[in-house]
Amino acid sequence: MSELKTERIILTPEAYVQCVRSLLDEVGGWCAARSLTTQEGVVRLREEDVPEYEAPSLFISKDGVPKAKIVPIGLNILGAQGRVDLSGRVTRQPLLYRIGKGAASSTQSDTKGKTGTSSPRWLSDVERDGWYWIEGNILRPKLVDESLFVDLLTYVLNHEI
Repeated sequence: MSELKTERIILTPEAYVQCVRSLLDEVGGWCAARSLTTQEGVVRLREEDVPEYEAPSLFISKDGVPKAKIVPIGLNILGAQGRVDLSGRVTRQPLLYRIGKGAASSTQSDTKGKTGTSSPRWLSDVERDGWYWIEGNILRPKLVDESLFVDLLTYVLNHEI
């Protein structure tokens, strides 16, 4: 017998804003190390079943020329507890905030009454709380670190920074 259990962890708007702020602070340091300038902005978010709230955004430029931005999308995200988009002139890449292991798992019982749980790979590969980029072809989450951020920034800009 197999059944799907959904254990959804929902962040408050305040907790989501703090997660976004932590990411933007980290990104600001990574950008400064590469002679990129950052400037914060504010986005007003309206989501179902959540009071309207404001969250920080980040604009990235080089030598006064806008290059990319990180914009919060919201906290009501399927399979995650939040999302921001890294956008450049060519494309955008979503970054998802995940808490712990997966939010959905299936429970299976065998004929002897033993039960076990499993999560879809893209949920179970999450090792710790943090911002993740989900690799599109194989749905494998990768924790966003400086190296991955620079790769993604290069991708959305379609050129080296």
